[in-house]
Amino acid sequence: MKLPVHNNVLFPRDHAKKIDLSHPEPALREFLERMQELEMVVERTMKVITCSLLIATAAAQSVWVEAESATENTIQNNGWYSSVNKSELSGEDFLAHWGNQIGQAKYQIKVPKDGEYALWFRANPVASKLDVRIGEGKWTTVNFQKDSHENLNIASDKKPDLRFVAWVSAGRQSLKAGEQEVSVRFTSDNNHHGMLDCFCLTTDADWKPSRTLKPGEKPIHWPVPEITGANLDEWIKFVRPSTEELGWRAIRWHSSLSEAADEAKKLKRPILLWAMNGHPCGET
Repeated sequence: MKLPVHNNVLFPRDHAKKIDLSHPEPALREFLERMQELEMVVERTMKVITCSLLIATAAAQSVWVEAESATENTIQNNGWYSSVNKSELSGEDFLAHWGNQIGQAKYQIKVPKDGEYALWFRANPVASKLDVRIGEGKWTTVNFQKDSHENLNIASDKKPDLRFVAWVSAGRQSLKAGEQEVSVRFTSDNNHHGMLDCFCLTTDADWKPSRTLKPGEKPIHWPVPEITGANLDEWIKFVRPSTEELGWRAIRWHSSLSEAADEAKKLKRPILLWAMNGHPCGET
């Protein structure tokens, strides 16, 4: 952004002129006048910058859509695949397809104004295939390998299997204001599996999604708890491992693999090998 600069705007007097210090009072008066003029210029400049930022923010348009709000869908549910921690999802719900045919969902959205919209999906990136189509246009396959981030395990049992979601960019779309239809379909090789939590269209080219925060929203920063003499014992009790957590200490561990092998052979039991390396305070 270029600010308009005119003669005598910054300094009405010749700013190259040296202040006459032989007469302290006039020199001080002139110095203070120049400082006041500079302060006015800075204030006006900041107002222009602030106004420009507010206009840019206000001008950004966004459409946020929950996956479960589809007007039509051919989704087939699977108990295991749908078993996830929904508190990690936008609106605490989603679409999860697992079946013998392609799963498809359609959405009717209202585009606020003409423009270039960045399209983001929060979907399952693990061995899945997601296609998207705007209106009657061509189907486009979303590339999870190129522009995805925040790969999050949402499995209810925390197992590292297929049940993940991540944000992925589906590029930019030139859209006209008004009603538009957005279609998605799941076409993976493994039971056509696919998940969709939500998707967003925004004219803010710099916006990058994070978890379930919509454009313009900021994360909540919880206050750091204060440790005092009154609650110190409770904090110590909270931090220290419980008796149950220290149960592994009661096991008679062997430091020699050959000794463990001999004992296992006699008792006809398997061996649990627990190996670590690296610094004792940070094994890898």
